[in-house]
Amino acid sequence: MLNKSIAYRLSIYVSLAVISVFITFIVINYYFNKKLLKENIENEAIGKSSEIIMKVEKYVVSTEEITSNISEQIVFYGQNNNAELLVSTLMGKYKFLNAIYVNIDSGVPNLEYRNYMVFRDKDSIIFKKDIKTLYHCEAEEKIIDQIKNKTITSWTEPFLCPENQNVVVSFYSPIKFINKNNNISVIGEVICELSLHNLNDSVNSIKIGDEGRGFAFLVSKNGNYITHPRKELILTQNIFTISDDIYDKEKTNFIDILGLKLTGSMIAYPETLGSEKSWIYYTPIKEIEWSLIFVMPYNELYENLYLSLLKMLLFSVLGILVIFLIVTYITNKLIEPLSTVTSQLEKFSSLPNQNINGTLNEVKLVSQSLNYLKSRQEKYLANQKQEQLKNHQLKEDLLLASEVQMSLIKMDFPAFLDINEIDLFATYKPAKVVSGDLFDYFFIDNDNLLFTIGDVSGKGIPAAIFMSVAQTIIKNNAVVKKAKTIVNKTNAELFTSNMHQFFLTLFLGIFNVKTGVLNYCNAAHTSTFILKSNGNIYELNKSHGLPLGLYPDKKYSDSTVSIEKGDSIILFTDGVTELEDGNKLHFGDERFKENVSQLTGLKPKEMIKSIEKSLDIFKGEAIQSDDLTLLILKYNS
Repeated sequence: MLNKSIAYRLSIYVSLAVISVFITFIVINYYFNKKLLKENIENEAIGKSSEIIMKVEKYVVSTEEITSNISEQIVFYGQNNNAELLVSTLMGKYKFLNAIYVNIDSGVPNLEYRNYMVFRDKDSIIFKKDIKTLYHCEAEEKIIDQIKNKTITSWTEPFLCPENQNVVVSFYSPIKFINKNNNISVIGEVICELSLHNLNDSVNSIKIGDEGRGFAFLVSKNGNYITHPRKELILTQNIFTISDDIYDKEKTNFIDILGLKLTGSMIAYPETLGSEKSWIYYTPIKEIEWSLIFVMPYNELYENLYLSLLKMLLFSVLGILVIFLIVTYITNKLIEPLSTVTSQLEKFSSLPNQNINGTLNEVKLVSQSLNYLKSRQEKYLANQKQEQLKNHQLKEDLLLASEVQMSLIKMDFPAFLDINEIDLFATYKPAKVVSGDLFDYFFIDNDNLLFTIGDVSGKGIPAAIFMSVAQTIIKNNAVVKKAKTIVNKTNAELFTSNMHQFFLTLFLGIFNVKTGVLNYCNAAHTSTFILKSNGNIYELNKSHGLPLGLYPDKKYSDSTVSIEKGDSIILFTDGVTELEDGNKLHFGDERFKENVSQLTGLKPKEMIKSIEKSLDIFKGEAIQSDDLTLLILKYNS
């Protein structure tokens, strides 16, 4: 291969690279589309489930309202001998009701009958009344006795009414009486039976999947099938006891799913689809303790994906063949000028024309020429060494100043391992070797944390020294808990040490970690943001005076704000918002606010890493021209 022409080798290498890219693209595209398709299917299942749940809740809520209305009015209607009018009218209006039962205690006066029953018999509505409890179905007496005499409303488990072979579920509502002393007592109950026949037809009528082979059904909290396309499974099949061959019971526990009302998906092999591998989606119905289950054949899910992959492979093979032919032609044309370049390099480096190892290897000839040029470069570098020695001492001075400055900057995080009330993180990026930015934080007593951020005018070592002096003065004056007092004293002392007319913009805050109260003073520094736990941004944009170090008699005020649990205090220098991209455009306040608003719920370290990523993307290949400092404090308690 090494003795082959460059054009031939380039054709092979480029073709192999293209094949690798195609294969990688196909694999990535397959898994990406598979994931996207699954998400779309889940979204469709959620949409379908919402449609079914709305239908179920319509029946459920209507039954609850009907039962509650009857319990509130039945005594009045009974005392006026109009109980039949009330319950029969409601039974005729709401076709999904199977029966209504009313039982009133003997202590209620002026009632000729205390027990009423109305039920549906084919197309007729039958009303009965008596002085003893009435039942339409044999199974009702045992079911209803389990919920009677309760003081709150409740639903029964679904059961089969043998008289009309209808699956029903009953809703119980107590009849309550309020005496003159506002004491509430239960004087009877109203029970409405909801027929699940129409509900089963509604669920089965919804098309699941493009081919319609999928289906949905409802199960009760005890695992019984309430609806199903195979009606013989209703109330006879329980999801807890189905065969282990249908789904992996070690990975999926339906007792927890139904009991905890969970939403999720799984793989199963239902008998209804001939034990075909299927995708299952389950979700609870919150209005009543039931769950909705979707079943979709697995092959139907990914059929379009497999067809798309096959087409992609076909076009990839054709594309690779075309690219190989094109690359071979282009490389043959491109290599022609290489011999001319080799000849020119030989003349420039005074090398004789020769063959290497019996081949006309252009690359090896170019290598010989470059070796000669390398020797000439080494001589040039030796001449430059003396010049570099002259600048060595200056570089050492700068590095020493940088080391001294960095020793004053706290960059060890987590900042407070034993304090749970707060979490703090910062980043510090000088534009040059030394920086004019400062930040600091320390507790002045057990409860109050003092933190600062500032920006010194000017650049270089003098600005860095002025920053260090300011940081020391602030610490020396941090003996009181008032921000304005510390800033006033710092300003006066900085003025006496200011030989180069530098000035310092400063934000100084004192935060009580127990009460959440922040006392702060802003001396012409950039605004500080408070990111609320709901994503809103509150801006501390009030300035309390001019920069420090210019006017010794200038007095500063301060402000107080309450920080709530989950809020984050975000401090930064103008190096953040004035960061430039390749077109000299600034990152800007609005872009920074938009980034900050998306950081709700993150820890300070995660927030800063996200902001740094956004800044790096915006800056691109541009050079950082100003110092950049960020400090974020989050209040946890």
